[in-house]
Amino acid sequence: MTGNREVAFGPLSRIYTEDLKTSWPSITFLLLTILLGSVLATAGPYVFSRLIDDLPDALLQWMLGFSLYAGLTALATGIQRSTQYMSVIHSERLEYVATTRFFERIVHKRPSFFNDHNPAEIQAAQTRGASAASAIMQIGLIYFVPGIATFLFSTLLLGTVLSADLVAIVVVYGAAFIALTLASNRLTTPFLEKAIEAGQENAGFVGNAIGMIEPLRHTGSTAWMKRRFADNAGSIYHNWRLYSLRRIGFVFTISLALAMQMVIGFYLLLPRYEAGALSIGDIVLFNTLLLQLNMPFELIGQSISEAVRSFAHFAPYARMWNAPEEEGPPHANPLQLSGKAIEFDDVGFRYENGRGVEGVSFTATPGRMTFITGETGSGKSTLFRLLQKTMASQSGRITIDGTDLTAIGRDDWFAVAGIVPQEVQLLNDTLRSNVVLGRVLDEEKLRRSAERAAILDRIEAMPEGFDTIVGERGLKLSGGERQRVAIARALYGEPSILLLDEASSALDEETEREIMDQLRRVDSDITIIAITHRQSSIRAGDQVIALPSGTIDESASEVSVPSH
Repeated sequence: MTGNREVAFGPLSRIYTEDLKTSWPSITFLLLTILLGSVLATAGPYVFSRLIDDLPDALLQWMLGFSLYAGLTALATGIQRSTQYMSVIHSERLEYVATTRFFERIVHKRPSFFNDHNPAEIQAAQTRGASAASAIMQIGLIYFVPGIATFLFSTLLLGTVLSADLVAIVVVYGAAFIALTLASNRLTTPFLEKAIEAGQENAGFVGNAIGMIEPLRHTGSTAWMKRRFADNAGSIYHNWRLYSLRRIGFVFTISLALAMQMVIGFYLLLPRYEAGALSIGDIVLFNTLLLQLNMPFELIGQSISEAVRSFAHFAPYARMWNAPEEEGPPHANPLQLSGKAIEFDDVGFRYENGRGVEGVSFTATPGRMTFITGETGSGKSTLFRLLQKTMASQSGRITIDGTDLTAIGRDDWFAVAGIVPQEVQLLNDTLRSNVVLGRVLDEEKLRRSAERAAILDRIEAMPEGFDTIVGERGLKLSGGERQRVAIARALYGEPSILLLDEASSALDEETEREIMDQLRRVDSDITIIAITHRQSSIRAGDQVIALPSGTIDESASEVSVPSH
């Protein structure tokens, strides 16, 4: 648990600090209510014990006395129950803070983070982590604070009305209870952590399986995936079972300790009662408070156990929270474009397996399209990732109008660069939302970008037009339609630089020519770099950068297609 606490400290401190800024009045009121409930819960048994000793002869006095006891008991119970619902309100507020701050952190993570975690895994960590953050706070408010308050008031009453040695017995029992709880946690926490870890892995597995559902069906592999899921789920069940069985043994040990405490207590009290030092009411008070004191010890012990579970649930959330975020250049200046020239100057990048690119030099300017070609594995995607700022070149440099790309902040760069990746990603939302993507809606600009992407006619032919829902991952559209939506999305931002990564691979040649010809008509204002396998995309006057295949000791060759 220590490791989980260390990992969780940073995120929890941020979440709780923000929550307290707005919730401190309600938390203060909740704490005062809890203390009042503890006082009333202790006062009830005392009033009852005095009534036993001083039963009045008059029926009216008898009824008034027991009505007072009933009222105190009812009020204490009502306050204790109401604090639970008050805590629910605060719990929901805390979960809101935890989920929104987690999402804000996630969107700034490095690209490598999303290579290691799929959406289902991230969602599972967020849901469990937010609940755990709320639970940890609630444990303190609902279990720990009431437990401590009830213990203090009850032991004070026992020591004042009866004797200090009884308080000593209660304290020893409480210490034994908490010690057994800690020992039980040490024995059971490994199984709990394994169960949580297996559950997180299974969430990631489900995300992968859903994303691969069609290939799994095509290859008849669904039974294999079901077996893998069942094995993972079995591991979760096995560890939870071992955890629970060991906790059952702890419960019986505590029950035995409770019985011993009562035997010792009555062994000390009964001789005093026979000697006339104690009354029947005192015996009733001791028995009632002793049973009542088990509640605070159980609350304290339960708070420790629940805290262990909550920290284990919070660990995946905290690890994702603490994962490195993208860092902008330390002294980035606003990007000012004039010539919109992109220059590769002896750029090189090599992966750990030795593949990559080396010595790439060329300049892309408005007025003609620049195509990067080469066989699979020649490094086309590597150059595209460098332009996306997913990674930085290891040698040479890329400049934009003379400014090193590494010195330009990502937000500034993407404000002027439109990017169309090879793998199109769409929201399960309308066509309008997928093109605009949260930017300021301009219907005229929306239609213009769709027209330039050669998809406006198709959209207008749909019954719902731009309000058509595209389905999960855009699967209600054809592959070519998805690519055209992605192109329209990039053009909607009216970019000064347009980067296309096999953006026409799912298009037929006629549509590809239509889109490329439209882009050529506006490329006097836009610098366009396109990665392609198709030679049919290239026209007279285009610049072609042919990457060598297989080796990295050859430089890219610059080829300009002559005008006819």
